[in-house]
Amino acid sequence: MKNLVLSFFICLMLFILSGCSSTQSTMYKPSDGDTGWNINVTKKANITDEFICTINDSVVVSSSFPFIGDNFEKTGTYRGKKVKMNGFKNSTTVTDANGKIQTTDKYQIRIFIDDSLVDKFDF
Repeated sequence: MKNLVLSFFICLMLFILSGCSSTQSTMYKPSDGDTGWNINVTKKANITDEFICTINDSVVVSSSFPFIGDNFEKTGTYRGKKVKMNGFKNSTTVTDANGKIQTTDKYQIRIFIDDSLVDKFDF
């Protein structure tokens, strides 16, 4: 019985943790004729919502929004090319008829390679 409860608890925690992140992807074809790059941007739900840019399974850039502020910019390199990640946050606050306040955050992450926009990711 104890093992069954422990197994259930572990499965429940894995389910909850898997819901705490989301990933969006795009492809990039370098101008030098190299094979295409698989670019992923992952949002990890946290106090400050961390965003991670990976290219072909290598972490290139990782950043979080500051406690006070609605944007960030972080740079890295991949195969000799400059990779820049810009993040923008838009917060909306709504008060319902009962006076309950609810804040919703929407994010846009932009990935640039050698100062050219590759894609925008909306979370």
